[in-house]
Amino acid sequence: MSGDGHISGKEWRWALTWAGVILALSCLPYLIAWAATPPGYQFSGILVNPFDGNSYLAKMRQGWAGSWQFHLTYTPEPHEGAYIFLFYLGLGHVARLTGLSLILVYHMARLLAGLAVLIAAYAFLVRLTSDRHERRLAFWLVGASAGLGWLGLVLGAFPIDLSVPEAFVFFSLMSNPHFPLAIALMLIVVQAAVWPASGIWRWLYPGLTALALALVQPLALAAVYAAVALYLLVRGWLERSWWGPGLVAAGGVGLFSVPVLLYDYRVYTTNPTLAAWAAQNVTPSPRVLDLILGYGLVGLLAIPGGMMVLRNRDAGGLALLAWSAATLTLVYMPLALQRRLLTGLGLPLAVLAAIGLNRWLLPKITGGWKRVAEALIVGLSLMGNLFLMAVLILGVLNRAGQADIFARLYLLRDEAIAMQWLLTHAQDEVVLASPRTGMMLPGRAGVRVFAGHPFETVDAERKQAQAEAFFRGELSGGEWQQLRDRYDIRYIWVGPAEQALGDGKYLGEMEPVFQQGRVTIYHLP
Repeated sequence: MSGDGHISGKEWRWALTWAGVILALSCLPYLIAWAATPPGYQFSGILVNPFDGNSYLAKMRQGWAGSWQFHLTYTPEPHEGAYIFLFYLGLGHVARLTGLSLILVYHMARLLAGLAVLIAAYAFLVRLTSDRHERRLAFWLVGASAGLGWLGLVLGAFPIDLSVPEAFVFFSLMSNPHFPLAIALMLIVVQAAVWPASGIWRWLYPGLTALALALVQPLALAAVYAAVALYLLVRGWLERSWWGPGLVAAGGVGLFSVPVLLYDYRVYTTNPTLAAWAAQNVTPSPRVLDLILGYGLVGLLAIPGGMMVLRNRDAGGLALLAWSAATLTLVYMPLALQRRLLTGLGLPLAVLAAIGLNRWLLPKITGGWKRVAEALIVGLSLMGNLFLMAVLILGVLNRAGQADIFARLYLLRDEAIAMQWLLTHAQDEVVLASPRTGMMLPGRAGVRVFAGHPFETVDAERKQAQAEAFFRGELSGGEWQQLRDRYDIRYIWVGPAEQALGDGKYLGEMEPVFQQGRVTIYHLP
């Protein structure tokens, strides 16, 4: 049932239309959050995981300032820069050259990356199957399906379709630019190994794609390496011979991407500050129950789908099966970043689920019940993302009941004006603020902060406690002087979040250099 790769103009219009619908839905929570902004406030533009979202803006800010080297701006320790996170640094350069705001460039990149993964998925499906209904079914599941997170919450679980955006296409493209772009690049590399190009492009095309993936999301290469290797082993075993074109494509992948990984390894082992960050950047794998509920019906139907492609020896299906098996194996290996290895897994599972539904389950159902069963399964799979969107929207609208969430998503206009002042007068200086404000300052004010991110602040728990103790007036004079001298703190930010902690007994000894409404900035000589 493999397709010939040809897509008619009409079918392209269908794919682009539905891709547009999916992308529009991904913007809906942001538009509602923006429209619901109360007077005197400004929506931050970040909705999913504000800590990481603001850290991406901080990386973009460094590119906006002209740098191609990354520094940790969430920690005050001076350290050498490194050529990592080039994707976000590059977006910052785009913002500077175009004059567009960082958050606008961020969301433009998010939508373009989302379009890329959806179009790459449909192009793959056209090569995978000649059954137009099956590939459209697979496209819907790839682009919009989730699991049973809504049911998991009732059972006391925390399924991954509510917490791990990189594991799903829709959740990823609603979250940030690099997750959907990474999934698109992963799929292109796998496709290049299954259906290699001719001539020099046989190794150059997958090699350049793998290089791009190494720059966007290097950790995703682990799943790609394992998936391609497993696919080639299975295909070689089935055909009783090594498949030369696929090996050439795999060689190109390694040739272009391994040097980047070696550089990254050197950076994270020789740069003390980045090494300290990497040591506390631990994302453990989810519980098995959370994983199963997170993929829900898609994961369940992927099992018979995988059996079908094994029986038929379908090359593209075997690659998807290898991708799924390799990822699930890696996720539960003893690694620090286990959860991140789930990147993209929802895509191969969704396609296998469509195969299982179309080729295994529906043929067992007679009459008009086929359409009912198909609509029910697809509807339940889509419901997970509708539930996710509802949770995000209700969290935004329920300002009184979700004060902590509101504080992370919105900032006072006074704060925005004060951050612009810092951007003009104090770039790259160390600022002491509450952890909530520290989360926002690097991306919006171009400064370094004493504390502001649970991973990117070195020794984050201790520094967060010290920052809060300062504003509560609990630090002794000696402790405060030691912090000033050790971390070269130059500015103190006092806004609503800091005032809520306490009066800061040392502020009376400092000179205010800027004041806007409820925000005062002090300078330390």
